[in-house]
Amino acid sequence: MKNKYISLPAAALVTGALLQPVCAEEAMSGFKALDTDNNGAISAEEAQGNEGLSANWTSLDANLDGQIDEVEFSAMETPKSE
Repeated sequence: MKNKYISLPAAALVTGALLQPVCAEEAMSGFKALDTDNNGAISAEEAQGNEGLSANWTSLDANLDGQIDEVEFSAMETPKSE
């Protein structure tokens, strides 16, 4: 008899793979909401609307250009491993 059930680890992998794009899309919609002038970057002034972004500005602005781009913003959304 064939096994009709998916193992729990396999189900978790499939679920994670399916949810990943949704999380990325949500993060990008947050970025776009903060980028009010639509120039592809969040300025310090635009960041005033987000307490977490303002509080972590120095560590998020990796290239020290005074703006947070999409890559730098995504680093805020990605959990750091210890």
